[in-house]
Amino acid sequence: MKSFNSITKVLGAVSFISAFTTITALAQPLITVDELGNGTFNGTILPSFQSPDPFSGIVTLTYRLPFPGVPGDVLLFEPGPQTNVLSDVLRFDGNGNLYFFSEIEPTDVPPFDPADVPQLPPPIAALQQVSLLEVGPEGNNGAFYNPAGGLPGDNTAGATYHFISDVPEPGTAALAFLGGGLWLMLRARGQNWLHRENLH
Repeated sequence: MKSFNSITKVLGAVSFISAFTTITALAQPLITVDELGNGTFNGTILPSFQSPDPFSGIVTLTYRLPFPGVPGDVLLFEPGPQTNVLSDVLRFDGNGNLYFFSEIEPTDVPPFDPADVPQLPPPIAALQQVSLLEVGPEGNNGAFYNPAGGLPGDNTAGATYHFISDVPEPGTAALAFLGGGLWLMLRARGQNWLHRENLH
């Protein structure tokens, strides 16, 4: 029972830190984008389509932002033992477009996501770059990014970005939800059993 309480305390602390980080990020305007074309600005849907990036000519998922944004690249790197693995490139063109590039992995099969490209665009000398490490488990990770101070994507709205690198498969999300529900049910049942035992 002691180890279960320890696990519960650790999970509670992790949840608190995660919630605090999210609340802090949400305290200002927020743009959320993923590699499927689901983008919002404070809950309002952002237009998305596929078009060629003007620097590389690679056709990829493009979001139309409500402001020009400072041009430049945000590089997302995979978490884990090899943190030097480049996962995604988010490119701001300075004309209100955000290009989302996600390299097709050898295990990926069609249909591909709108952001999937055969190769990531090469760096452009004229564009500044920012590197971020993704947070979260594989299949459901991303990064919060505040571009204040003239970094790529800095904007007149003072908006922070939430880049979602991987979106859980519907089956995986349902399984996680089911597992969480089962855990809560078993926990409640265990507490009821302990309560009955204490009454005897």
